Amino acid sequence: MGRLAASLTLIALAVALVGTPSAAATSVAARYQLRGHLPELGEKPALRVFQTNAAYDAYRASLGDANVFPAASSMFMSFDKEILALYVRGNDSGGRCFATTTGANLDGDAVTLDLAWQNGTCGAPITAHYPFILLSLSRIAADGSSWITPTRSVCGAAPGVFDSRACAMLSGASPAPTTSAPVAPTTAAPTPTPSATGTRTLTPTPVTTSPAAAASPTPGSTSAQASASRSPVAAAASPASTGADAGTNYLLYGMLIAIGVLIGIALMLSRSSARRGR
Repeated sequence: MGRLAASLTLIALAVALVGTPSAAATSVAARYQLRGHLPELGEKPALRVFQTNAAYDAYRASLGDANVFPAASSMFMSFDKEILALYVRGNDSGGRCFATTTGANLDGDAVTLDLAWQNGTCGAPITAHYPFILLSLSRIAADGSSWITPTRSVCGAAPGVFDSRACAMLSGASPAPTTSAPVAPTTAAPTPTPSATGTRTLTPTPVTTSPAAAASPTPGSTSAQASASRSPVAAAASPASTGADAGTNYLLYGMLIAIGVLIGIALMLSRSSARRGR
C-alpha cells in the first residue's frame, strides 16, 4: 500500500504540472498594421502604446511633416477591441525591415511582441535603416481574460540585436471605449481583407533619397493624402498578416503521456500488493 500511495502522489504532482505552462504564458492576438523606416522616430529602440484613438491621433500630429501613419479608421483594428503598439528599432544596419508575421505572449505582467526580420527595405529606398512596426493587440488574451491593467507593460526587441529591448507601461490604462446613445449611428462594415488592397504613395514625387516608411493598406480611405510640403518620405503598402499561427504545445502532450505512464505503474503496483495480500 505504501508503494501505491507513492505512485498516486507522483500522479497528483504530474497533474499539477500540466497546468503550469498555460498559466505561465498566454498568447495575445497581434495583427500587423504598418511597417517601414523613419528616422524621425529616434536613434534608439523605443516602444509606445496607444489605448485610445485620441492618444494615437495626438502622436500622429506631433510628427508634423514626418507623419506617415494612417488614421485609425484606415487600419484593420478598432480601439474597443484592440490597442496599438509601436516598436521602433532606431538606427539599424540597413537592408532589412520587420516581417508582417507577428505575435505576442502574456507572461506575468508583460506582453512581449514576437518580432522577426525580413530581408529588403519593404518598399523604402536602399539607404533606409530606421525600421519600425505598428501592430494591434487584442484586449482579450487567448484564455478569455482582459489583460489591460495599469501594472502591466508591453515589450519588444529586434531579433538578434543586443540591447534593443524596449517596454511601455500601461499605467493609466482606460477601459475599452463604449458607445453612448447620443453618438451618431455608424454602419459597421465588414472587416476588409488586407489582400484586396494594392499599393499607394504618400508623396507625389517618386524620386527620393531619404529613408521611407511602408504604409498600411487603406480600405478605400482618403484620410492619408500627402501634401507637397511634406518631407520626402515615400511609402509602399504591403498586406497585413492574417494573425499569428498557434504553436503546438508539445510540453502539454509530454505531460499527458507522463500521467498515463504513472497511472499504469500505479495499477501494476496495486495488483502486486493485492497478490501478496492473498
